[in-house]
Amino acid sequence: MSSSIREKNNRILVVDDEIDVLDFLKIYLESLGWEVTTIGTTREAFEELERKSYFLVLTDIAMPDMDGYEFISKVKERNIASQMALMTGFGYNPKHTLVKIYKTIRYPCLFKPFNRAKVAETVRNAWNLYHQASGQEQNTGEADDECDQHRQPSTGNPPQ
Repeated sequence: MSSSIREKNNRILVVDDEIDVLDFLKIYLESLGWEVTTIGTTREAFEELERKSYFLVLTDIAMPDMDGYEFISKVKERNIASQMALMTGFGYNPKHTLVKIYKTIRYPCLFKPFNRAKVAETVRNAWNLYHQASGQEQNTGEADDECDQHRQPSTGNPPQ
């Protein structure tokens, strides 16, 4: 299966080396109606992305085999059509490097411990961007400031 083809789906791939994070996101996102696959390494994530299309890849920044920035770069080099979002365990701090770097990378970021409403909103926004009409570019960072923790969330549930 080629992931460069934008196949309509409700699938999320979560990549993190922390089993507790994987378990939480799987349980929470599935409770909202999303189909969730969890993976512990970027190597396994690339293998999975060759098998199935995912509308969203949610990846941790700090992982032992490859950091999240490098992982996203390699996903984009392979023309995988998934939307991307980052996670970090450093919590929200306006002086954090991630917030400063955000001005250039412009992918949504989620801070651990997770704000459930923010997770739901990020997923819903990614679904909407991924499923836009054919011919439009996917999110390359032109969206609003996703690191803003105070926006009103959407329901986060997949469309019927």
